[in-house]
Parts: sequence; structure tokens; C-alpha cells
Amino acid sequence: VTAGPALSTTRVTDLAAPAAQAVIEYTWMKIYNGKTSNACSNMPRFGHAGLLDQKQMSNLMSLLLDPKSPVNQ
Repeated sequence: VTAGPALSTTRVTDLAAPAAQAVIEYTWMKIYNGKTSNACSNMPRFGHAGLLDQKQMSNLMSLLLDPKSPVNQ
């Protein structure tokens, strides 16, 4: 069962590249409050609702975006 878009669409090979900034900002906002980009989103508002703190959201971002992450292998 697919719960969202393929993670390969968010893969970033160089986090410092200017092109990666848009992906990083979108991913952060989607985790913080998924309803900002889609009012009908079923994704929880992890940051907005206090379900995850800033450190936990940063860790999740690392898991999703780091080229060395198991998610991106």
C-alpha cells in the first residue's frame, strides 16, 4: 500500500546545491504542517500539533533526504 509519493522523487544528491533548497523547504513544511500545501492532506501536522519537536523533524528530514540514508539506497 502506498501512503504517498515515491521517496525517489524527493531524493537529493547534494544537500548544499541551490536546486536542493526548494526540496528541503517543501519537505520541512510538509512535515511541519502538511495542510499548507494541500488542505485535504491526511498527513498529520507533526510540528504544528507538537507531535514532533524540531530535533525530531530534523532527524526525519535527514532520513528522507540524506543520500547516504537507507531510504535512498
